[in-house]
Amino acid sequence: MLGRVPMYHVRSLDEVVDLVEASAGEKVIISDVDNTLVPRDARFEEFGRVANAAIDQLEASPSVARVIALTNGPERSVSRMVSRGNKPWTSRRRLGLRRSRTPIVVVGDQVLTDGLLAWRLGATYVHLVIDDQGETPRQATMRRIGRIVRGALFRPVATGGCTHSEQPS
Repeated sequence: MLGRVPMYHVRSLDEVVDLVEASAGEKVIISDVDNTLVPRDARFEEFGRVANAAIDQLEASPSVARVIALTNGPERSVSRMVSRGNKPWTSRRRLGLRRSRTPIVVVGDQVLTDGLLAWRLGATYVHLVIDDQGETPRQATMRRIGRIVRGALFRPVATGGCTHSEQPS
């Protein structure tokens, strides 16, 4: 069984970039899209613009080797996004990471999908929720259950602004 992996709580994509850049070496970023890179209530025509801008921001970091935008949702207007991603059960092979030794950081809003994927991959999990208002009952239930299981899967790491007691691996 895998051990507990590091978990950071952040409030913005800028904090994700700061966290990744605070540690040495390049990393692969696997990021959820819905309610992590793009707000829940984004209109279809706005979705692609916002998602692409967020992916561009992550890719601009010299500490990022590759960005994989991953959603369990349907295909939309983002060619750089893996749709119907089967999180948390997707594989390294499907993501093109089968033989990669580059450290992985998973960014997402739901512990039961994004967090569990990070745990399965032995990756650092960065919990980012850009909008927790107006969640569907299913999302709210997933978030409550996620709070219950996260202690078994993750080692919480205090961020204290930009000072990190443990760097993402």
